[in-house]
Amino acid sequence: MIRIEKAVFTDEVVARLIELSKVWEAEQCTFGLEPNERADLKEPCFLAYDGDLIVGYVFGHFYEEEAKHAFSHKGDRMFDVDELYVIREYRSQGVGKMLFEAMEKEVGDQVDAITLATPTKDWHRILKFYIEEMGMTFYNAFLFKKTR
Repeated sequence: MIRIEKAVFTDEVVARLIELSKVWEAEQCTFGLEPNERADLKEPCFLAYDGDLIVGYVFGHFYEEEAKHAFSHKGDRMFDVDELYVIREYRSQGVGKMLFEAMEKEVGDQVDAITLATPTKDWHRILKFYIEEMGMTFYNAFLFKKTR
């Protein structure tokens, strides 16, 4: 049974989150991902546990909008999801959804919007998750084609 808890950054939890970010990097499913260091981890952070094993996490940061956009106004208080990761064996079981919903419940009353950008190589799955399952709206695409 999966449970979601707000993280307390003990040495053990920090070590596990850094280890999980190394596993994520090794999967090669995201462009430019580098393993986290302690300074990269932010609060609020939520952890997905199966027993005592951390099987996923989400964290992000608050910011104030500096300019007007189609989805926001200058000065709006925003929350950006920096990372949401679930280990391979636990994917497609609702763990990512539980993590996102815990984060949304924590920050939702404090912000005008939740944002995220993802350099994923599996954009079909990511868009399905965030748009169809989490109710986000597609705003922007940044595409590239390597020439050398």
